[in-house]
Amino acid sequence: MAFVKVASLLSLKNMRMIIIRFFSTFSKYALIPCVSFLLICFADSCKNPKADKDKPSMAVIDTTPLGKEIGEISLKIGADPSNANLYNERAKLHLKRMDVANAMMDMSKVMELDTTKADYFLTLADVHFAANKSGKSKAALEKCLSLDPTNIKAQEKLSELYFYVRKYDESIAYLDKILKSDIHNAKAYFMKGMNYKEKGDTTKAISSFQTAIEQRQDYYDAYQQLGMIYLAKSDPLAFQYYEGALRINPRSEEALYGRAMYYQEVKHDYDKAIQDYTSILQINPKNASADFALGFIHYQYLKVYDESIKHYSRAIVAAPDWPEAVFNRGLAYETLGNISAAKVDYQKALELRPDYVNAQKGLERVK
Repeated sequence: MAFVKVASLLSLKNMRMIIIRFFSTFSKYALIPCVSFLLICFADSCKNPKADKDKPSMAVIDTTPLGKEIGEISLKIGADPSNANLYNERAKLHLKRMDVANAMMDMSKVMELDTTKADYFLTLADVHFAANKSGKSKAALEKCLSLDPTNIKAQEKLSELYFYVRKYDESIAYLDKILKSDIHNAKAYFMKGMNYKEKGDTTKAISSFQTAIEQRQDYYDAYQQLGMIYLAKSDPLAFQYYEGALRINPRSEEALYGRAMYYQEVKHDYDKAIQDYTSILQINPKNASADFALGFIHYQYLKVYDESIKHYSRAIVAAPDWPEAVFNRGLAYETLGNISAAKVDYQKALELRPDYVNAQKGLERVK
């Protein structure tokens, strides 16, 4: 019927959106750890003092290796409460366990005891960054450099901080300083590539990522970024770089997805694309993007609509607020003549995105 042809064209646009949706997850790398609050829970012994009179209250003891390390340093602090270095080391451990509150408390104590060591300001910068206080993080890093102007770690962190706030030229300036003192610094080349990519200069981005790989042949992130750039150009070099990423990490969902997209969009080899998407689901059965892609291939190219509905349904279970998945399942239902099911999906897609024009058109068709 005529609407099937229209639906196919609409779903092609959605496929471009899924490419953007999936890769947006991986286009920025967490180069400074982002951490959230993790509360240490204690047994509640205060609700009924009478009932607990003969039963001493006891805090829940963290027996993990990290918890034991914190406990050992805490004992040392108890014996030497004026040792700023001990508080600094404990703050780093708190950050590892995603406990920003206690890390901040320890660094406040450090600053009371000693403000002369550059390393303390590095830790303070990480704590502020984890608390989403980028301004204070920047100030701590600048203080670190005032104490130690050649501190590579501080320069790296400042370049990353400027990158995150989209001040790419400032970020590149710090990276150039790093490379003047360490011409083989692979991370600096990688970060230059990320800055150039965000600026839209793919030529310089490619050059920087390739140099990062020359300096460190197992630089997975650089392979992945190059794969993404060349895939966007429909260039066969994308396959080469995704293969490189998979040699380093054979179970990488993002690299498998990238290679699958290459098979699908560039080579039109749907069997191999299906194999890679299926491999992703074997690694992570809740990967909605892989199921969406399988739904798209079965709908758009293979015309196996029941199989398409199965995969779109799995994608919706994994990502229930994803309007494109709901809309595309509606297209498959409509193609099969299941108008009532299609109507439900188009209505749901509009609930999730009220300005969804394609869903509105679909709803008008089935009405």
